[in-house]
Amino acid sequence: MSGEAAPRAAALLGGVGRGVLSPLRRSLEHASGIVFLGFRTLFQAFVAPLAGRNPIRAQLFPIMSNVGVRSFPIVFLVSLLIGAILVLQTGDVMERYGQLQEVPGLVALSMTRELGPLMTAIVLTARVGASFTAVLASMKINEEILALESMAIDPIGYLVAPRFLGMIVMVPCLTVLAFLVGMAGGYVVAAAVYDIPGSVYVTKTAATLTLADVTTGLVKSAAFGVLITLICCYYGLISEGGPMGLGRNIMVAVVTSLVIVVLADMMLTAFFVNWVL
Repeated sequence: MSGEAAPRAAALLGGVGRGVLSPLRRSLEHASGIVFLGFRTLFQAFVAPLAGRNPIRAQLFPIMSNVGVRSFPIVFLVSLLIGAILVLQTGDVMERYGQLQEVPGLVALSMTRELGPLMTAIVLTARVGASFTAVLASMKINEEILALESMAIDPIGYLVAPRFLGMIVMVPCLTVLAFLVGMAGGYVVAAAVYDIPGSVYVTKTAATLTLADVTTGLVKSAAFGVLITLICCYYGLISEGGPMGLGRNIMVAVVTSLVIVVLADMMLTAFFVNWVL
């Protein structure tokens, strides 16, 4: 029996090892692929145009319009509601302790340091990141990317670099608008529910905010834009398997982007709280 048990135990342990190591190996492969894509994209976005090897302006401005202008309504709505919710959540507690006048400062800090960039990134992941993956995956499955390569056109420079630059430019712009709209939503609720005068709200907001708070949010937003672009474009470029593969990769790209954005938000918050703010 012991002679039979040893091979069974070895097979069991081997199965457990494969079950643990195989996902880890795939995760490392994807992580290295995203990093490699990032280096190639940086070259195509900032070095190749200077040498005349990648004229990306024709692609850049339509993408900036799609990322920024067309995303603004949903970012506006979400930020307005977040600002209103913050006042409703904190107003009663602060009033109980006689600190109702501090509510504008809490809203301003929450929007600039944390919720403004994070909610904007989540909205753009769902709206823009998914479209990046869908477009590139469709082109990969239909062999359009292979056609670009056969014409000596670098797919990274033609397809990924404009999206990368568009996100870097437009995500911080949308985040600034999210700051303002969120504070405006808080102002409306503070005036309507808690009778906080507009002059008090504006004065407290200006007295609480510093340049470091705004800079923190903008740095986070730029980092989120880079991560969303690289992850979603990577999963689009590796898609295969027809419509089923396209749908699967869109799902994986969006979920991965959301997880990585939240993880990066935690790391950046720890960095800024401990060494900058």
